Amino acid sequence: MSRLVKNVVKTIKVTPTFTADDNADNDVAFDWTQFEISEEIGIGAILESVVILDGYDFGEAIELVFCRGGDDNGTAPTAAQGLVGGGTSGSAAADITQAETQAVEICGHVNMTYTEGDLLTARVATNTNIGLALCPRKYSKFMYVGGLWRANPTDFSSLATGLMDIHLGFRY
Repeated sequence: MSRLVKNVVKTIKVTPTFTADDNADNDVAFDWTQFEISEEIGIGAILESVVILDGYDFGEAIELVFCRGGDDNGTAPTAAQGLVGGGTSGSAAADITQAETQAVEICGHVNMTYTEGDLLTARVATNTNIGLALCPRKYSKFMYVGGLWRANPTDFSSLATGLMDIHLGFRY
């Protein structure tokens, strides 16, 4: 029997894969990236905070979108269920149908804007007191996060990938 321990805080680090490209407002920054929300199957948590450490030093607005996965086992969304409707991220506007949205159960979003100036070679975006309940599918402990540009980011077609970390703060 599972038991829920109240007021435990846990931070989960997600490092999405960005496509090096010349992006625009409403383009997909990164497609579904899996993270383990709980060590127990079917247990959710309250998303309390998000911190983005942007090693690219873009300082642009990004919207994080959360989904539960493709079926009761929480399998990863298929390419056709991606935020770009089967395409690849980077220079591709979000194009996910209503049916695909329902199939992967998009269950929330968080808008992020940069609150801190240049910190040596990075920028920081922070959002607190979010209070978004997120729960995986009933036979899963995984969820997925994707990102959409909400401004016109710098052309980073020649930059290395893997320079942005997203820290999700959960309360259980």
